[in-house]
Amino acid sequence: MKATRIYALLALLLTAGRVTMQAQELEPVEIFESPMIIAYHFCQWDNGEVLLNANVLGDGRYIIRMDEDGNDLEMDRWHLNDNTCSFLTESKFFKDNVGKPCFYYVKGPDRPIVCKVTISDDFELTTFEFSDPFPIPEEIPHDQWWDFEWLPNDDGSVFVSSSYLDNNMNVHVIARYNASGELTHQWTDVTNRVYTSLLPPKKGNTGCRLVMEDLTAKDVNSECVIFDDSLNVVDIKHSIYSVGIYRPYFEHFAVHPETDMVYLLSDVSFPAFNGNPKITSDIYMSQFDADFTQKKYVMGPYTDEEYDQKALCEAIDFRGDDIYMCGLMNMMDAYGGSDPESVENFYVALFDGNMNLKGEIYYHNEVRMTTPYSIYALPSGGCLVSTGGYDRHSLEQQHAIYKLSDETIVGIEEAHDAGFAVAMAYPNPGKDVLNIRTGLKDARLEVYDLNGRLVHRQDITENVTPIDATDWAEGVYVWKVISNGKEAESGKWIKQ
Repeated sequence: MKATRIYALLALLLTAGRVTMQAQELEPVEIFESPMIIAYHFCQWDNGEVLLNANVLGDGRYIIRMDEDGNDLEMDRWHLNDNTCSFLTESKFFKDNVGKPCFYYVKGPDRPIVCKVTISDDFELTTFEFSDPFPIPEEIPHDQWWDFEWLPNDDGSVFVSSSYLDNNMNVHVIARYNASGELTHQWTDVTNRVYTSLLPPKKGNTGCRLVMEDLTAKDVNSECVIFDDSLNVVDIKHSIYSVGIYRPYFEHFAVHPETDMVYLLSDVSFPAFNGNPKITSDIYMSQFDADFTQKKYVMGPYTDEEYDQKALCEAIDFRGDDIYMCGLMNMMDAYGGSDPESVENFYVALFDGNMNLKGEIYYHNEVRMTTPYSIYALPSGGCLVSTGGYDRHSLEQQHAIYKLSDETIVGIEEAHDAGFAVAMAYPNPGKDVLNIRTGLKDARLEVYDLNGRLVHRQDITENVTPIDATDWAEGVYVWKVISNGKEAESGKWIKQ
């Protein structure tokens, strides 16, 4: 990093942010911690290192270079928080047409200007501003656009999409820019459709795909609009969901670069999921083929009716046939907490290419509220999970990166050694239904009262096992998950 770019603030952050592998019970897999630095996206760099697109609170946006264990930290700022932008949105990392890491962002405050940042082999950042602004219609407020998405092409051009939403008008725009930053094509849709996602085309095709709400569906659903290189609509795939769900507030699509399968992570409303009317929202992960035919879906840990889970920005990643997913858990009920904003934590799941669950682990920190931002499948194995959070007692910001091995995600002892649980019970306290969630196979559940009397036993055959507790007396119960003849996880559950 050049001497002119070394600031006293950054020196302080680098010193305060360094953390080695910890021996604390709650944080043994934490490799980086900082009160100021939030990492949003990861990208592979040379020699087993990674790049992070990060926000340094109160200062600006930075690219950070570190190894897989959080060492050899280097930073370079690409945007200064100078209060001149009414909006600033950045994308995940891409490889440009010459193989260099790059990303795009849009800045204000007037007409939104699209910018591209490239990173050289010697870690020099270069910003290129596009000559033509993003084509927002004149009648739309310029500072109220959100969720910009980018899709680069091999010829150096890029598709950019965004939406404007209010109670009276929903406007969607896709623009194509050439390598010189000139606007060459655009498509505008004014409708009451919402929640768009820009995706690459099916293998062997050019153009792009846009997922948005399907107005022709009997139930609330989504459609995939297919465009050619000139942004002409060439086809529409209606009603891509084969199960009726309430339209998600947040969703993240990811296309597997090798298999062309499409994966979706979102939050949905299931009024009677597992027979429990209280659980109205959940994480929903679905697999589609390249023609957007839904193949399979699974549900993630619950949240209650007041606190929605979010499918966050980069919550799916791939390595070979393995699929990594992280999600947010509202653990207020699961751990008997009294302050819902202080006990949000996360879980990590590992699937094979057919979405068979290989392992799932759950992280709960009683001291820190922890929200996941992104997951990155390490080429060497395992994954990194970036989180934001704060100490629930002092309210001081505490953001962290966790490194998990594949063995941690699929092994009981390995998960426990890393401070994760392999099973969870919810809602807690509860009334009529006790749900046990685990990724363990060939396991069984046992529930005891405080006198040691067995009140329930059954085999675990699904990711979530609902138990009818209607006739149980009020009080405290002990649940145990037994795997391979040994106790894998246990806890207390309160029946109200």
